[in-house]
Amino acid sequence: MTHGKVWASVVMAVGLGLTSAPIAMAQGSQENTVPPTMVILDASGSMEQADAGGKSRMDAAKEATHTFLDGVSDDSELGFITYGTGTSNAPEEREAGCKDVTTLAPLASGQVDDIRGEVDDIEASGYTPMGPALRQAADALPDEGARNVVLVSDGLDTCAPPPVCDVAKELHEQGIDLIINTVGFLVDDEARTELECIAEAGGGRYLDANDADSLAESMRVLHTRSINAYETDLEEYEGSDSETTPTEIPADVDTFSSPLHYSGAALNNINGDAQYWRVPVEEGERLAISALTVQPPSFGGLTDNRYGMSLKFEDTSCWADTWSQVDSNSAQGTQTAAGITKVTGEDCGADGYVDFSISRRGNFLEGQDIPLELKITRFAGEDTSDVPDPEEESEVPEIEIPDDTVTAQPGTWFDDAAELPDGNEQGISADIVPGETHFYKVPVEYGQRLAAAIATEGTDVEGGRGISVDRLDIKVYNEARQPAMNSEGITLETESSTTFGHAAPLNYRNIEDGTVATRMLFQDGAQYISVNYNRLSNSDNEEVGDGEQHTARYSLAAVAEGEPQPGPTFREKSSDSPDAAGAKEPSDSSDPATESVDAAASSEGMGVTTWALITLAVLVIAGIVGGFMAKTRKTGTK
Repeated sequence: MTHGKVWASVVMAVGLGLTSAPIAMAQGSQENTVPPTMVILDASGSMEQADAGGKSRMDAAKEATHTFLDGVSDDSELGFITYGTGTSNAPEEREAGCKDVTTLAPLASGQVDDIRGEVDDIEASGYTPMGPALRQAADALPDEGARNVVLVSDGLDTCAPPPVCDVAKELHEQGIDLIINTVGFLVDDEARTELECIAEAGGGRYLDANDADSLAESMRVLHTRSINAYETDLEEYEGSDSETTPTEIPADVDTFSSPLHYSGAALNNINGDAQYWRVPVEEGERLAISALTVQPPSFGGLTDNRYGMSLKFEDTSCWADTWSQVDSNSAQGTQTAAGITKVTGEDCGADGYVDFSISRRGNFLEGQDIPLELKITRFAGEDTSDVPDPEEESEVPEIEIPDDTVTAQPGTWFDDAAELPDGNEQGISADIVPGETHFYKVPVEYGQRLAAAIATEGTDVEGGRGISVDRLDIKVYNEARQPAMNSEGITLETESSTTFGHAAPLNYRNIEDGTVATRMLFQDGAQYISVNYNRLSNSDNEEVGDGEQHTARYSLAAVAEGEPQPGPTFREKSSDSPDAAGAKEPSDSSDPATESVDAAASSEGMGVTTWALITLAVLVIAGIVGGFMAKTRKTGTK
């Protein structure tokens, strides 16, 4: 790597925390969570040295700054300061040179073009007044909340006293949320020691940019931000504590929230207290029900993170399958209990409803309710006559993460999950903080399977005493928000990429004919990938606050592997039911013959009356059009 590229990467490192360019298919928007940042660029006389790939360090810095600004989001609050531009570094100009600090751009958002012009006009010539520059940067930042200063320099402070380390310590103590980070470019040992001292005194990190590997590390470490977290705002239907009087869910409600009460039951007590709900059903329906925790993000908790949760159908004749995807040793991230019924009829739902319950066990969030989101998906009048036999479990196909990756803006839940690009062509990369969960989605048809790979790049969070887990937990869900893969834990020290995905191609008949490993692979459409930063330590569980957090970084790629196959057909939903998964056409749309068969099958439920009304409407419209055309011809012959 040339020195020019090194310097460009240094400035890019400064900007990484301010860059939130979404992948092309990202859905929804997120509030900017990068703290207000002031960047201090060294423009002292040493920056005129022509050792940056055949150009001066200053010219390389200007070019790199333009590249950096290309990726700054409009809502990022960014300011620029420089020093050493107003005097020479001659001894007779030292007094003036040590006051020579210029604010190129005050802290604001949406001023990228203004900063470009100011940076282009910089001419390096003078002294290195780091202390005054730090004070000016701190004064430009808000008085409260997370704030960040990044000092980029190629040498020593030339304006002490006071010692610049003392200045950094003073500023940091005035506002504990003010972090001062430093980057040294091609510095000698003496300058490195000073820059390390500044960072330590300022509660931040020193990053040494001497080669590609250390530079990549610095790019990651400088990305510090507060956490993105989802909070449910769904209508609440609190589960009843009585089995005989369950909470009734209206037929037109398919997603809702409920507090899950603390029962005090031990983790191994599967018959503890439960909460109960009742769902109206029609004959010939199959229900998929999922319950997912949406508790505040947390970490730690090796001693108080024990957790269990399960779903049960009160009428055992309705039971087709149930799943619990719960980490009994760490309830960080989303925990799930789910189940699917048999088709309702004489045995199941004969009274017009299905009852189910959720039970909670363990000491996680002892004495507190845990917020749940519940989803009900209906499959009505299923016809699987054209669905091929399910395939057996097999190894997930290996895929490689492309070198071409883009920085992602992940979702925080299913509703705003970012759609991943085709993993054969492009991957994504993202930063994540402890306790945070990211959501992505990939469209997968019947006959296909999700195949994905993830690679970690470590974390800058310091390992404390008693740390036992520092990993990314990967989970996959279908559109019914039911687990579609056993969860996968990947330690942040893992050097190679890890492959994960569906155990077999998607097939609706897996519900009845699948194995333990494939029964959950019954629904096509969006497959959701969640990535949670699980940090477990020998301490009590700690809720993640709003302050600045250091990050881990990962890369991810996913594909829909295999050829599409015919799926099931379903009858139309009733007018008072919510949108049902069963109302969808089968996923194989490439075969015209299949399309016509499916269309005919879908129309069978429309009824004679409906067709009569449609026919009458067509005749009326034809009569009106015919009369208009006849009138037009008559007018034209006059």
